[in-house]
Amino acid sequence: MTPRDRFLALSKQDRLLWLEPAEDEFCAYGLEGASLNRILKRAGVSKGRTYHYFANKGELYRATLEARLPHIDESTLSVPLQATDARAFWLGISGLVEQVTTALNEDKSLAELVRILHHEVAAKRAFEEPLTRLQTQIEKFVGVGQSVGAIRDDVPHTLLTSVTLDLATTIDRWFANYAQDLSSEEETILSQRAFGMLIAPLLPPQQFPTHQSDRKNS
Repeated sequence: MTPRDRFLALSKQDRLLWLEPAEDEFCAYGLEGASLNRILKRAGVSKGRTYHYFANKGELYRATLEARLPHIDESTLSVPLQATDARAFWLGISGLVEQVTTALNEDKSLAELVRILHHEVAAKRAFEEPLTRLQTQIEKFVGVGQSVGAIRDDVPHTLLTSVTLDLATTIDRWFANYAQDLSSEEETILSQRAFGMLIAPLLPPQQFPTHQSDRKNS
């Protein structure tokens, strides 16, 4: 059993011994500037006990961020995966994006932890495994979207996945940096427009030439 497995096996109350002071520390100082000693002093636990559950400070950051992420149950995830047409697929994807966006808008601690993820190399390294799982999930969505005609199939599946992940990361980073300067109405409008930007490269091409070579051959 790994340290992470041992931590997840604890009761919620016991996990909060570390998570609550860690969240305050990371939000105030970032991962690189956070002091493990300050966290443990507030938690009232020893380093020896802590290393039984966390291999390093990065693992504690990962646990803290994962605990803050909105829980998306399997039934919500399955909506786009079980879609039988393009409309149902995009409605399912829209519901997922809205759930995550709402959580980021309403939870300032979550927004700050995500901002750290975008700005610190150590945070990205600590969160590498969850990000890999996210990429795998996007690959599944792209495959289903192509099968129901919601997503273009004229470019490689892997390229579409990479474009989606990179664009989603860019949009998320922008909101993490600037959302605090927006009114609630502005944030809602921009979130909707950002979703349109996210799906635009995925939509099937229109029935007209889009490249010079196409125009020459038409």
